Amino acid sequence: MSKRVWNHPEVPADELATRVWRSPGELEGSPLFQDYLDREFPEKSGELTEEERELSRRNFVKLMGASSALAGLGLASCRRPETYIVPYTEAPEWVIPGKALYYASAMPRPSGAVPLVVTTFEGRPTKLEPNTECPDSDGTDAFVQASILNLYDPFRSKDVLKNGKKSSRQEFDAALVELAKNPGKIGFVFGEDDSPTRNRLVGELKKKFAGAQVYRYEALESGNPQQALGEGVKAVVDFSKADRILSFDCDFTELDHVGAVKPFFDRRQGGSHDKDKLYAHEIDPKKMNRLYQVEAAYSLTGGIADHRLRTAPSQIIKMAAAVAAALGVAGVSEPAGLSDEEKQWVKACAADLQAHEGKSAVLAGSRHSVALHQLVAAINKRLRNLGADKPVKLVQTGGQGYGDLAKLAQDLDSGAIETVVLLTPANPVYDTPADLDFKALLAKAKTSLHWGLRTDATAYAATWHLPAAHYLESWGDSKTATGHHALLQPLILPLYDGVGELELLNAFLNEGELKLGDEKTPSAGYDEVRKTFDAAFGKELSTWSQALQMGFAEASYEEATLGNVSPDLGEAVNASAPTQDSLDVIFASDASVWDGRYIDNSWLQEAPDPISKLTWDNVAYVSPKTAKALGISDKLVELEPVNNVAGVMTKNAPRPEIGEGEKARAHMVDVTLGDKTLKIPVLVSFGLAENTIVLPVGYGQAADDDRFSALKFSKSKPTVGLVGVNSGFNVYPLRTAETSFLARGAKVANNTGRYPVALTQEHHAMYGRALAREISTNPVEFHGHEADYKEQLKKVKKQGMDSHMPPNKSIYKPNDDKGQPLMSDKIHQWAMAIDLNVCTGCNACLVACQAENNIPVVGKEQVAKGREMHWIRMDRYYAAAPDGNEDNPEMIPQPVACVQCELAPCETVCPVNATVHTEEGLNAMAYNRCIGTRYCANNCPYKARRFNFFDYNKRNPLVPKNLYKGPLGEKQVGDSRHLQRNPNVSVRMRGVMEKCTYCVQRLEDAKIKRKQITRKKALGVASTSEQASVSNEDLRIKVDSVKVACQSACSANAITFGNKLDGDKSSMVRAKNSKRNYDLLNYIGTLPRTSYLARVKNPNDKMPDAKSIGRATINIH
Repeated sequence: MSKRVWNHPEVPADELATRVWRSPGELEGSPLFQDYLDREFPEKSGELTEEERELSRRNFVKLMGASSALAGLGLASCRRPETYIVPYTEAPEWVIPGKALYYASAMPRPSGAVPLVVTTFEGRPTKLEPNTECPDSDGTDAFVQASILNLYDPFRSKDVLKNGKKSSRQEFDAALVELAKNPGKIGFVFGEDDSPTRNRLVGELKKKFAGAQVYRYEALESGNPQQALGEGVKAVVDFSKADRILSFDCDFTELDHVGAVKPFFDRRQGGSHDKDKLYAHEIDPKKMNRLYQVEAAYSLTGGIADHRLRTAPSQIIKMAAAVAAALGVAGVSEPAGLSDEEKQWVKACAADLQAHEGKSAVLAGSRHSVALHQLVAAINKRLRNLGADKPVKLVQTGGQGYGDLAKLAQDLDSGAIETVVLLTPANPVYDTPADLDFKALLAKAKTSLHWGLRTDATAYAATWHLPAAHYLESWGDSKTATGHHALLQPLILPLYDGVGELELLNAFLNEGELKLGDEKTPSAGYDEVRKTFDAAFGKELSTWSQALQMGFAEASYEEATLGNVSPDLGEAVNASAPTQDSLDVIFASDASVWDGRYIDNSWLQEAPDPISKLTWDNVAYVSPKTAKALGISDKLVELEPVNNVAGVMTKNAPRPEIGEGEKARAHMVDVTLGDKTLKIPVLVSFGLAENTIVLPVGYGQAADDDRFSALKFSKSKPTVGLVGVNSGFNVYPLRTAETSFLARGAKVANNTGRYPVALTQEHHAMYGRALAREISTNPVEFHGHEADYKEQLKKVKKQGMDSHMPPNKSIYKPNDDKGQPLMSDKIHQWAMAIDLNVCTGCNACLVACQAENNIPVVGKEQVAKGREMHWIRMDRYYAAAPDGNEDNPEMIPQPVACVQCELAPCETVCPVNATVHTEEGLNAMAYNRCIGTRYCANNCPYKARRFNFFDYNKRNPLVPKNLYKGPLGEKQVGDSRHLQRNPNVSVRMRGVMEKCTYCVQRLEDAKIKRKQITRKKALGVASTSEQASVSNEDLRIKVDSVKVACQSACSANAITFGNKLDGDKSSMVRAKNSKRNYDLLNYIGTLPRTSYLARVKNPNDKMPDAKSIGRATINIH
């Protein structure tokens, strides 16, 4: 689609050294990236390819033939069959059609249960929100938000399997009775979450079955922290008490939880936990915390760190030893081989920690060695950071006496257990270390029972497979991070007759009888949860009812003590640095599939990776220098020419083959580790340590093509659904028991192969400079002098083009004769502020928006064409100051959705008035008016609009070429995923434009509730309804009481939303009054209602990189 190209002013010559970029293409000044800026949609996203056109022609011929045949048979007037609304024969209590009900529950996780409030419509759970009443409420992340889609996954396990073939529940029930009566040498394998009821039942099982063994296993949960601290002991960090944090490869803000992170972000925002005081004052550098991060690959925590040190994974323990030595930890000396810069980094960091003794926290990533965790414990002890009133508290969790994977493998191999019951959410046949050959070990058991949500590889390898109930379908309990007793309650009966974990354990204790309950009778899970609760909190019904209503009962873990810690560093501290011929390897969890359990979750698969912006696949990541040394980034290819259609010029643009653009083809490499070789695509990743390769796990579970390492897909034994087929490459075969998380000595060889990848990092790129902005609490060089923090605050609004543009003179008339905004509502004027100082780019808001607003998935092929439908685009910028290092840049995420312009360019070009302005300041969409001209998207400078090129909600986009088959294509009618739809949001069809609406359905619901309350109050005062009167203030929604989906999901409190007319009582208004607040693309005069707050870095001026921190954008003009 052609558009008028605005020749943006060139970057001033003296500022060419200041670099902010989204992709290697932008950093290199690639002509193709400039072409991206000139187009609203990526090339050909709005046109059909020759292959697609041919498919459309064929379908047209087929349809014409079919319609002629039907006409000849006299069926030209055939109609759809009539359907009727079936009323409840007995209406459930409280259920009103179209009205939401809310229930408290929790999602169990290894790091601690996530307290939730579940939104339901007529018995259907549709949305998950954080339970803010719980002291451990910490927002949500993308995995929590997307977990509700797993409930409605049409490829969930539905049938009992026996030896990999479909069986009946009756046959299984009989086998379970026999197994419970004669279990023999039995072992139970559980996940890592801490459930009090399960721990109690495990104790009863051990008493009932002499010699019964219990184990815990999850693919990416390491037992090293507990080996260092003691069995069942974990460190919980209270970030509100930590002025300084040193993290050794611990991604605590996202994947490596060590405690609630909201207090950490509170300290980044100024230190106030009280929402009524949020943004009441500018950030005080003295109250702001400081984060030091030592890591090999960029994490979300590393992205928000004040100082980040790139270090190969094998060298991280050396850096920890150096810090320990500088602090005087007994028995630790400074290791050899540190560079001068590393020595200066360690010295400054150690001095800062020492100056904040008792008010600091030192952390280590769970995947690292026991020695590193011992070293970190010793450092915390030396700094007096341990204790109930200190930043780091050691607690004793429940469920001691569980064996690990090594013990399980040993017992299976030796015959110590003959019956194994697999209750772990992991997939051990697929994800255990390759040298264990778990499938062969499992075959040695006389009987094996697998319980799970998916019919994965383990399900087919076991004697029996039993469908599991989702956590929203079953009773349960779990401990939060600090030990609060969270309750899980079923929101819906099991869709596919799944069985809860507690019901199954209860059956083993009761001669194999499964007590599943029904609509009126609770299951055995309820009885067991209640029994545990009564023992801990008393048998009063009111206590139970209150806890069930709140979703938790207040409790805490017992405090544990740390004994004498003597770090056994061994030879690890003297390990040589990796080289080009011997690379370090990181087996990393994936931001979309975790360890592989979310492989069939399309929301997560299509959510771009927060760092690389890759979707639907995994690749190997290497640094730019390592890529060059391996001969990857030196190769160029010619893009295929654009057809000369309607006078559009053809183009051949040379492009580094790094996997960008619509025709992205990533290089294939051979990664050899030991005697195993993996063929996998490779991409360049900034901020990654040299001679280190990152391999995300969890992919390649099934493929029907010839891709290397993926398990062969079988229609008779499908281990994944449509979402997971041909998704990525299986990395697990490279892992061994000794190298489950980190490995050394890998060799990488270039390969002639290419692999198509779907990257979004250049999609919908905006014009402009200093779009994401930052400042520093330290003085920075600014036009020949040093600007202090206060001066930098004043310059936030004058960065980029805003620094030299005159005041806007709009061609519109935004005000009436009295100076009031036209079409202005006197009660509500909605607006939003997004604080880049705490946003990590975690995708929680993106997935929450998708769940709330019925946003469809389009599939890898459509994403590659730039047709993704997310209303929120999570831009990620790398930034390097003039004297900074491009190989180790800062990272600034920036979520961008429709900014609700008061003078919206989209509104003036729509020929049918489909996009209009409401009196409350919203840029609204009337879907039934839209005829799909896309003029609005072409005129949107923020590139925030999304167009339905196909009927994604009706045609299954995951079936190959299905979107191009028209009415002959496979439909999604009857697909259980439709049960998740929000009934208050329209489902859009082909040819319709859509975008962010500020969750207008939530605003209308809040207004209706407020009117009901006001009406009832007014009628209570007046003698008659005619005499009742209300004011605008009466009808105004309570301050900060309504939250949009993205805001509610955010664990960092980065998004504030509210009514501009509430004044300083609103946290959003206070945020907009901050000196850090600025409007995106302010100089074009659209007056956006969504604004941003600049990021503030808090560097240590003694650090070697101090002068380059926080100054990447202030000199841009």
